[in-house]
Amino acid sequence: MSTADTLEDLSSRILAGYPILLLQTYEEQRWEEDIAELAMEIDRGLVTWSVTAGPRPPIKNDSNSLPGTIAFLDQVVNDYPGDHVFLLKDFHRLLDDYEIVRKIRDILPDLVQQQKTLLFMSPVDELPLELMKDVAVLELPLPGPDQIRGLISQIFAEHKAEIPARIDDKQEDHLIKAVLGLTYEEARKSITQAVRGREEVNDEVYASLVGEKRRMVQGSNLLEFFDLEEGLDDVGGLDGLKEWVLQRAEAFSTDAQARGISNPKGVLLAGVQGCGKSLSAKAIARLLGFPLVRMDLGNLLESSRGVSEQNLRDVLRVMETISPAVLWLEEIDKAFAGFEGEGQSDATVSRVLGRFLTWLQEHREPVFVVATANQVSKLPPELLRRGRFDDLFFVDLPNYEERQSIFEIHLAKRGWKPEKFDVEDLANQTDGYSGAEIETIVNSAMIESYAAGRMPTQEDLHEARERTVPLSITMEDEIFQLREWARTRCRPATLDHRVMRIMEEETRRGEAPEDDDVVVPKWQQLAEHGQLGPAIIEQIRYHDHLHWDRLLSDLGDFFEVSGNYGLVIKANPKVVIWTRMSREIVDTISGFISGKRIYLHETDIENYAAATRLNLPSTPVLPEERVDTPVWLPTKFRLLPPEQGSGRFARVARIKMGS
Repeated sequence: MSTADTLEDLSSRILAGYPILLLQTYEEQRWEEDIAELAMEIDRGLVTWSVTAGPRPPIKNDSNSLPGTIAFLDQVVNDYPGDHVFLLKDFHRLLDDYEIVRKIRDILPDLVQQQKTLLFMSPVDELPLELMKDVAVLELPLPGPDQIRGLISQIFAEHKAEIPARIDDKQEDHLIKAVLGLTYEEARKSITQAVRGREEVNDEVYASLVGEKRRMVQGSNLLEFFDLEEGLDDVGGLDGLKEWVLQRAEAFSTDAQARGISNPKGVLLAGVQGCGKSLSAKAIARLLGFPLVRMDLGNLLESSRGVSEQNLRDVLRVMETISPAVLWLEEIDKAFAGFEGEGQSDATVSRVLGRFLTWLQEHREPVFVVATANQVSKLPPELLRRGRFDDLFFVDLPNYEERQSIFEIHLAKRGWKPEKFDVEDLANQTDGYSGAEIETIVNSAMIESYAAGRMPTQEDLHEARERTVPLSITMEDEIFQLREWARTRCRPATLDHRVMRIMEEETRRGEAPEDDDVVVPKWQQLAEHGQLGPAIIEQIRYHDHLHWDRLLSDLGDFFEVSGNYGLVIKANPKVVIWTRMSREIVDTISGFISGKRIYLHETDIENYAAATRLNLPSTPVLPEERVDTPVWLPTKFRLLPPEQGSGRFARVARIKMGS
């Protein structure tokens, strides 16, 4: 549930007369500010209380008096007026005192009658048995993409001299995904530290931010966190897999989500061992900018009956908490080896596998699963069914071009210039060698030459190659069977370079587009395809400063924009933003505003033609106090927030007008 949805739920419960709510969160300050705004919107008084500061504001003029807990609870029902909300911090610490618990139960009828609500704010949901049926528990969510987007804008505005210029949408999306799962303050500190002093925001920044999530998997013997060190450039060849991953990475973007594109589920990499499957898992996480977490399936399945299922639930819950994330299942085939014929073990595997496959197919959180396997014949058939993974790839022994690339990568990683060696000759001489075997050749040559006190030579590499017997010889039959299995079941991770060259030649022969071709704006293309939300975003991006009349006029060619609905400022509902719109338009725009996808800015009334202005008295600025009669506040749209922050402009409400 998003922050906006949670506030709506909290509002409805308060207005419905819930006497006590327990709000579970570590983010006291952020939610206290949101609750203060909410209390203003629903016309409720707000009193905050802590054991050290007492009630604020106090009931009496003497602000130095600090009533005890029992005395304060008496004040709640006897001294404060009705229609009040009381935010009590860390109150769970006092619920071990039965006298306090009894007092709370005593005042429950008064709370309901006087329309008062106690909000216990705590990082835990501990309640005594006596209050279990009287207290509703709400788990307040961590900041979502909308809050992080606003935070990024704030950080870049506050530290202009120390950080890069304004980032683009893709970079912003990457930053958001990297810190999801952190608290607001953790995200603020992490982003500020990561971008200060840098000329640009790149994947090194994303990798450092992702590392902040390491603590979230500490203490689990089934999960291992990996730093994002290797990227796609560290993987030699596998161009087919790389191209596929680059396409899937785009599907995690905010724009893709707005267009209804679902999150990719994952990929299974089967093939010859030592050919880059594990390295590819690490590179995929680096490309996505997601934390990489490896799950030990062997330990999971070896647990006793009942424990395995609970462990799996716990692991998947952690992954969903830190999402977006990459869940790496290394050598998944080994996890299912050796269980045949062992009744209890078979039953455990069956139950765990069934639960995992259900989660794999139905989960909605952005957890991308990368599974690797060497002996695919050991995999349960139901694991390979379409819908579990987005695709299955076969990773074969590297071809000539890939072997060249692998030699160049490993020489360069060790500080040697590849051009000083005859890499083409080395690639010719290593047909049938895996990537891991090529790395062994390079490493052995470096060690031998260093021990001899001289520079490495081509001959050192050839001698190391001659000492290395490749798997293609020792496991020839197994590799043949693996290739035959994959031929009709998997996509090749390596593109056919002959086909690629033909495609490149066709591209070069293709005709260039005419200079006088009419370029249709992206927002219009989206509108023509019925994509209302993305069209609005792109329309604002296209104009930069967009007013309501122009927005609705342009969209009117593609959507029904007129209707009996309008938008007002939620904290000041007589301040009207715009009227006479369709329900779909109002709901889409209000969702974008509350989600900080778009921002309202005050604008001069002269920017609106006389014929398009609302038939209401206008106000040039948002009034500080509530107004009693409707007024129109002229506004415009931008993708950037106001310099002073979005404030009350970020929460708007839909109204239905008379016909």
